[in-house]
This record gives sequence, C-alpha cells and structure tokens, in this order.
Amino acid sequence: MDKRRQRAREKFRKMRFGMFIHWGIYSLLERGEWVMFHEKIPLSEYKPLMERFNPYLFNADQWVQLAKRAGMRYITITAKHHDGFCMYDSDLTDYKITNTPFKRDVMRELTDACRKTGIALLFYYSPLDWQHPAYKSDWETYTRYWHGQVIELVKKYRPYGIWLDGCWDKPEKLDETWKLTELYKSLREIQPDLLIGNNHHQEPLPDEDIQTYEQDLPGENTVGFNPIPPADNALIETCMTINNSWGYNARDTHHKSTTQLIRILALCAGRDANLLLNVGPKPDGTIQKEHQDRLLEMGEWLRINGEAIYATRGKVFSASEWGTATRTPKRIYLHVWNIPHEKQLNIPMPLKVRSVRWLATKKPVPHQQSENMLTLSLPEQLPDVRNSVIILEV
Repeated sequence: MDKRRQRAREKFRKMRFGMFIHWGIYSLLERGEWVMFHEKIPLSEYKPLMERFNPYLFNADQWVQLAKRAGMRYITITAKHHDGFCMYDSDLTDYKITNTPFKRDVMRELTDACRKTGIALLFYYSPLDWQHPAYKSDWETYTRYWHGQVIELVKKYRPYGIWLDGCWDKPEKLDETWKLTELYKSLREIQPDLLIGNNHHQEPLPDEDIQTYEQDLPGENTVGFNPIPPADNALIETCMTINNSWGYNARDTHHKSTTQLIRILALCAGRDANLLLNVGPKPDGTIQKEHQDRLLEMGEWLRINGEAIYATRGKVFSASEWGTATRTPKRIYLHVWNIPHEKQLNIPMPLKVRSVRWLATKKPVPHQQSENMLTLSLPEQLPDVRNSVIILEV
C-alpha cells in the first residue's frame, strides 16, 4: 500500500467522529431523500424542483464551525444522491445546483471552508441513478458517465475521500459490473492518498479503505443493510441518523437524546469504529435547531473527555453491561453509564495498574487489584450520567 494512503488511513482512524450531510432538491418536499422513489413521483414532476431550489441561508463556514464545535473531525456530504441531482458544478450534466436560482457551487464553498478550518471533507456519490436514461438502457454509456463524475469530483475538489452508495442495486459480480477496480486505479493515479469507501454491503474490495455500517454498531447488522463482519484491514465506520431520516423530514420528530448519542459514539470507538452522524439540512440551507443543540452538547462532552475517543483503539474487553472501553498504549479508558447493583466494576486486568482516576474531575477511584482482576468501587451516582470516563494508567 502507498505510504501516503497509509498515512491518510491512520489519520482517519484517529478522527473517530464525523458529520454526514444528506442534502439535495428533495429537501423542498420535506419528506426525506427517498421521496421520489417511495411516492413514485414521475421525473416530469420531480426534476422541476431544481427551478425552485434556492437555499439563500446556506453558509459553508457556519456548517463547518458547527462540526468543529461538535468535536467532529471530518464531513461527508452528498455530492449526488440516487435522484441524480448534482450538488456541485459538474461538467457532465445540466442537472446540477449551479443551474438553480441559487447558482452557487455548494461543494466548492464547503471545500474552501473545510480547508480553512482543518476539517477533512469526503464526498458521497451514488452510482445508482433514478433519472439517467442510460442507467437502464445502456450500461456502458452510464458507466462512463458515473466514472467520469467521480473522477471529476476528485480532480476539481481534491477531497479526503470518496464514499460510494448504491452498488447494492446490482450486487451480482460487483467489481465486474460496476468496474470498481478500474475506477479506483484511475482515482489513485490522480490522488494517491485518496480514501475510498463503498457501502455495497459485501466484503471490502482490496482497494477499498472504509467499511460502513448503517444505523447500527459494526457486527450487529445481522440482516439488512450490512450483514458482513468487519474486515481486519478495513477502517470501520457506523453512519447513523439523529432522528430516523437522512434527508430533511419535517414530520420526523424522533430525535435521539444527547445522552444516547454520546453513548453511541463511545460504543463505536469501543468497537474500533468511527461514528458518522447525520444531519439533513432544510431547503433554505440551515440545519434544524434540534440537531444543532445535540451536536453542540456532544462537543461540550468531548472537550472534557475527548482523549478517551480520539486516537484510541477499541476491542479492549468483550461487551459489558456497564458501558465500553477504549485504549492507548499506556492507558485504558472505561466509559461507564450503568452502575452495577453491587456498586463495583470487576475488570479482567493482567497488567499492573499504576493509578485509577476520573477523567473529568481527576479524583482517584477506590480500587483493589489481584493477580488478574481489578475491582473498582463506584459512587451512588456517576459524575456524568451520560458517560463518565475512568482512566487506568497501566
């Protein structure tokens, strides 16, 4: 593997927390990104949405600052979703944002804002296309089109990575059908350190870096989205919504609490995975307040406890009812949110523990260590009921 790509992979693993953004003309209908498919809206009615799309309140710097304040280290955004509408200035189609009343190139503005702030940017791109006439009639022509667009994205914007979604629509002979190895070779000739993920629900191909799980922790998608176990050599990522929708859905008020989201982030890190947490901006270009509030509260927690998430590795212990754990070479971080009935944690520990303390308060945690077991005495109430972190110095 190219050393530049290897460095990019290690940096991505250390990021641990990113923002997913699903945004397109479907936001005008306020019923999610699959609205055209689910409601069987004909193209003659759907495509004219672009003539109304004018997100006059969009501000790339504000979005990136929100991600930064939330403690997110990267952003993955939909450059093209399954409806085929391009949120960037593609030279290969007229069905794009620069031909709307808005006229501006969202991806260019977001690229510039991310570079200023030090946030990595990845582009989601859907090879599945509900509107392109060649998708069903001329596969060779369509393959040239979508390969051309992905290559165009890399040449124009130089993103940190490409995140593909939709190859599950034609799963047979995956690599041969979609000509993925051929595409990946072309992309890395342009940008050797480019990271590539493909949400095709099969084992990662040799040239793919990121293995993604939808709406669940890695290894728990036993049916449905991705039943494939995590690969040893892959970067593992869980993508998840704050409510139940990816694209903006005005009727979806089932927002996860900040406590749930903080624990999900810890559980992902404990599985050695990143969390890519989604927002679906409104048609005016703003992110709904319910999601902003939760992200900002997560950022406050990370400012105190971030060392237990960023640049850590997981798979420290098997699943535990009390929480999860992450590690660095000299520290183990216990993420605790359920106090056992006996008010004690019994941790298998063959290593000598030098000290045990709360990360947030720096106060010591009473403990005893025998040959292979560490016993911690917990208080009646945790310092932070959302997730209290204990540092073991080993």
